[in-house]
Amino acid sequence: MLWLAVVLTALPLEVFAARPAPFAVVEDKVLVDCDAQARTQGLTPGLSVVQACALCPSLSLGARDRAAESSLLEGLAAFAYGFSPCVVLRADGVLMRFTDQASPLGDPHRVVAHVTRGLEDAGYVFEIAMAPTAALAWHCARSAMRCVWTSKDPWRLAMRSLPLTGLPWAGEVRAACQALGLTRMGDLLDLPRPGLARRFGQETVHLLEGLMGERPEIEDFWAPTPWFRRRLAFPHPVETDEALAFALARIVREWVMVLRSREARVAGFTVEMSCEDGSLRSEVFTLTRPERDGRILMCLVRERLRDFRPGSAITAVAVSAPLEDSTEGSLPLWRDGQWREQDFRGFLDRLQARLGRDAVRVLSVHPDHRPERASREIPWPQRTPQGRIRALADRPVWLIDPPKRLDVVRGAPMFHGPLRLTRGPERVETGWWDEPVVRDYFVATNTRHESLWVFRIARGEWFLHGYFA
Repeated sequence: MLWLAVVLTALPLEVFAARPAPFAVVEDKVLVDCDAQARTQGLTPGLSVVQACALCPSLSLGARDRAAESSLLEGLAAFAYGFSPCVVLRADGVLMRFTDQASPLGDPHRVVAHVTRGLEDAGYVFEIAMAPTAALAWHCARSAMRCVWTSKDPWRLAMRSLPLTGLPWAGEVRAACQALGLTRMGDLLDLPRPGLARRFGQETVHLLEGLMGERPEIEDFWAPTPWFRRRLAFPHPVETDEALAFALARIVREWVMVLRSREARVAGFTVEMSCEDGSLRSEVFTLTRPERDGRILMCLVRERLRDFRPGSAITAVAVSAPLEDSTEGSLPLWRDGQWREQDFRGFLDRLQARLGRDAVRVLSVHPDHRPERASREIPWPQRTPQGRIRALADRPVWLIDPPKRLDVVRGAPMFHGPLRLTRGPERVETGWWDEPVVRDYFVATNTRHESLWVFRIARGEWFLHGYFA
């Protein structure tokens, strides 16, 4: 059994987009975390806001957002689920359990390399470690020891050099260890267990037994959800589409990481923007086909932001989307047609993102015998009715709305000369419930050799309703 631990070492900072430097996260008027530039000026977690601002007058502050941290961790767990079905969610990271059959990558070093590459592509600040026990892997990651220890390695000997700092002990236990000069794991392991329990408590012994694999590890495994949601807050309200695009690009990178690991795609998503005045702006994106290419998703977002004008400054942005299982099959023998269709659908997605959801429309069949109501416009890519459509008599594609009244000479309709009726009549009598019509339709030609669709009503009047050619 192997455990892979991933610890997000800057989780409170990660949830803020476009952080100005120096920057620190505050909770209850105390610094929780700060960036590298703030640390160079003497700032450390635990300082009060007054002390921090005295040391660094140019410091920018952000209130800790635990909801956004939870959202980020959920995304990290979804990414980890693509490598192992056994994922444990911790307060600042995740654990993955592996057996010889648990990962298709096989070799533990390859697993660590793939996970590391995905986390780096998403822009996370993290530490990673693999060990035969969950407690040991977690402690190694928190101690910034990027080790890969398998059951075949002398890991029990190697762990003796681990520092005691970072272990989840009570403050008095940590102080007692320092007073006795105990700084390494081996210092504790050399002590008799009964005496160790009397001096430091039974919980300390249980912790050591868990690190050594001598005590069963009971973990609650994370269950995947069919949704992705990620929220980023801005340290200061923003009004430019560049700042908004920067934050969304970061979310899309994490999103694509989850999609790839889950072998999933999205057919639509929603971008929500929290405004300074308390309002919430939502932009809905609907794709013509499920997608997981980050470049395409970000291209659609940029097209929509091109003319975006928020009514108020934006304080946070979020992306949410349902995840769909990938249904990609094998490629067909002739690929040219497929690529043309994909390019066309991608063009429609970009066009819709730029012009708006209702700007791109298509015709759909509607069950009504009145020709002017036999079709209707629907937004793309809303699905048109499926199934077989009953074949009717000849209908022109080009209809005139409203129908054009024709002159009648000696009972014969005229349109650029007298009309010669070549086919008909076809009676259309319907609509008694709203707009009743009684018409006799004919196909006719004129002296220009145009093929026309005309009809006569009960009063003997003639109308032109469409062109065949």
